[in-house]
Amino acid sequence: MKVFVNSEEREISVDMASTLNEVVRQVESTLPQGQMITEVALNDRVLESNWFQNAGKTYVLDDDTLSIRVEESAVIGNQALSISKSTLQLLLIDFEKIADSFRMQDDTEANTLFVQGIENLQWFLKLLEDSTFLLGRPLENIKDGDDLFMKHINELGEKLDKIIQVQSQKDWILLADMIEYEMLPALKKIGEIYAILDL
Repeated sequence: MKVFVNSEEREISVDMASTLNEVVRQVESTLPQGQMITEVALNDRVLESNWFQNAGKTYVLDDDTLSIRVEESAVIGNQALSISKSTLQLLLIDFEKIADSFRMQDDTEANTLFVQGIENLQWFLKLLEDSTFLLGRPLENIKDGDDLFMKHINELGEKLDKIIQVQSQKDWILLADMIEYEMLPALKKIGEIYAILDL
């Protein structure tokens, strides 16, 4: 089997019944620290990002060609951090619009936007966590003065819990006020992490 890592051919021993997972794990074990796999292609077909879910059931043959792209985790971390910063700016705009929608008492549309906004917020927080981990500065270790930065994320979580309770009570004006005067400032506070990380 031909195995290429960033276009460079590698010697990998493949048994008769090797799975894609086994071959990729062999390649991973040869990578220098700080490098990670970003793309896998089997016979010139790039596999989807969730390829690893079925990699243990996908068998490779001796005449297959596996191409693997690797990158420095710090490069990927910086890219992800930059995306998270842009995402935060969009979230701030979106939640301002959501607050306005609740004030206009268009609760059907506002609730739809609110649910989507919460999903986007969860994705943003996961992206922020992953990017800082890739940069070797895990979120739980980052400090803001004397406090751990996670304090701000935990405070946002507490505010969100209260906001969701108010949503269930259908008090749209109070909900709009809480989004504008509690949630948005908490999100802006989280945005200060980019100055701490020099981005």
